[in-house]
Amino acid sequence: MEFATAARRLIGNRAAVVACALAGMTIHLLLWQISEPADIFSDFFKAYYPAGEVIWRYGAAQPWSNDETGAVTFVNLPIFAWLFVPLSFLDKDAASWMFLALGIAAALAAWALLSRVARLDMQARALLLLLFLISGPMVNSLREGNTTHFILLFLVVALLLWRAGCDYSAGLVLGACAAFKLPLLLFGAYFVMRGRWRVVAGGATMVALIGLLSLWYFGININIGWYHFCVEPFAFGVIPAFNVQSIDGFMLRLTTGDALLWSWVPTQLPVASKAARTIVLAAMFGATFWLIWRADRKPPGPPVSGALKARDLLGFSLVLTLAFVTSPIAWTHYYLLLLLPFALHLGGCLGLPDDPVTRRLMWTGLALTSLPVVMPQLQPGWPAALIARTLVSLWLFGGLIMLAALARGAWHAGRARPLTRTGPRLKPA
Repeated sequence: MEFATAARRLIGNRAAVVACALAGMTIHLLLWQISEPADIFSDFFKAYYPAGEVIWRYGAAQPWSNDETGAVTFVNLPIFAWLFVPLSFLDKDAASWMFLALGIAAALAAWALLSRVARLDMQARALLLLLFLISGPMVNSLREGNTTHFILLFLVVALLLWRAGCDYSAGLVLGACAAFKLPLLLFGAYFVMRGRWRVVAGGATMVALIGLLSLWYFGININIGWYHFCVEPFAFGVIPAFNVQSIDGFMLRLTTGDALLWSWVPTQLPVASKAARTIVLAAMFGATFWLIWRADRKPPGPPVSGALKARDLLGFSLVLTLAFVTSPIAWTHYYLLLLLPFALHLGGCLGLPDDPVTRRLMWTGLALTSLPVVMPQLQPGWPAALIARTLVSLWLFGGLIMLAALARGAWHAGRARPLTRTGPRLKPA
């Protein structure tokens, strides 16, 4: 009888995975038809593929264009263009589909490894697979030919290494992620504050190695040019376009309404907005790091995943979420990375209070950050102005709500009773 019961459960769990996979693929394909961008693989064709081609043909040349056509608009540290050289051996169409195949494999690997880190049972894995497949930012990243889904995989690998006690190796992986997606440099401040010096050493080693390689191969002038052309304008200016889901973008859209929703030219915030932004960001950074500091002084509790305790994973999730909602530029596809903290929540690894408030905040945040990335042309008028100031920023609002749920968990750290089950709640409240 026990064997028969176990067999039925196993069949039922596998059936749940298959059902979620089929439902997710159906919705994914439907979203693929409506999701931005209108031109498939637009980032791949205008950035990654031509950058690899330029490096292979001309050697140490700048992988971006200063002319109005923007023929090559690779914006990462120049040395990273070498990652795309192998794809330049194929024609553009073949290379784009190969890049998509690699991206799908990376996303599925991230799901499988994240399920392991979060200790999810079969039903929770099935739910997480569904969430991966129907995530609007995930579809957007794949369709755009971007790299954010690859970064998700590497973040999960870093967690696996940290979980296994390989702190230096985890730092190496996080350093690579931070060099590619600059907002992730915030992890450096987090691990310094917590005194995790082997992780810090690994991250600093990787960032220094990548920087020195770029200087050695391209020389100082091209690297300085990269900073002036690809970093400085966006660090001190704000892009008001609809797919910039940052606090900066939201504040600028409050001023400009729907006038600049399709503009990717950095614009200066009004003085009042700039002052408000400074106050808001200072409060967010200060409060978040104070909560992490406070939680670190509470009893650590037992490990919840390998060598990691709930406060480790909660702090990691807080910093990841904070990094992108406060970044000057947070593209919509960045929000697929919030599948990571939600998966850890499903597995009960964050030590969040097991109450309706937590569940409502986490599920609401997930729902908003998973919305399809669509932006129809709006007719000028007050409805368009209202939509530009509100609904266009729904992904940002979802990220802020999830950040609030995580911050609430950090506030209750040491007092809250952690979740003890590994399966998810299938209802948001």
